[in-house]
Amino acid sequence: MSAPDRFIAWCKQEQASLQQQLELLEASKVLTGEDRGSGWINTSAESKKRVKERLAELESLLTETGSAIVSTPANVSILPDATIKTDTTIKKVEASSSPRGEMGQKYLVAGKRVSMRLWIDEPGGKLKAPTARDYETVGYVISGSAKLDLEGQTLNLKAGDSWLVPAGATHQYTIIEPFTAVEATAPPAEVHGRDAPA
Repeated sequence: MSAPDRFIAWCKQEQASLQQQLELLEASKVLTGEDRGSGWINTSAESKKRVKERLAELESLLTETGSAIVSTPANVSILPDATIKTDTTIKKVEASSSPRGEMGQKYLVAGKRVSMRLWIDEPGGKLKAPTARDYETVGYVISGSAKLDLEGQTLNLKAGDSWLVPAGATHQYTIIEPFTAVEATAPPAEVHGRDAPA
């Protein structure tokens, strides 16, 4: 794939991700906020505005008549002592409205560099296909048990255990007993097609 084609594909994936964020913000299923020194302030309206601006930029980039310039957020001083604080956005995802992935995972909150997901009562006896992902995964078993075959090693996972799957490592899970676990992925698994079923 040529560089322009990769750029267009990235723009389209970013556009889809931003559209999903906007839908969650508009439905009040995700709230954003910042601590501006006087406590938490709801910044959901500002976040919606930024997402809409970014979607307009991407649309402009994806059309032949577009004139968008890729911009970076300005560092704005928000504290009385003029100390620059960056990325103070706070997110909350309502449990009842967490989006689900194609493999049954429940996506929790996501930041720019890390995200969380939850697997709930994955059925025992389930063998997942071997895969290698371009993100790192750390996990914690809440209940149940599973076997993780990872680069020629076997890990037996049970409640209270935690594990790491390095980016690019070939691995396969076999669910032994109904399995509930929380995972964090870096970079976020659910954007740019990183979490597509194997």
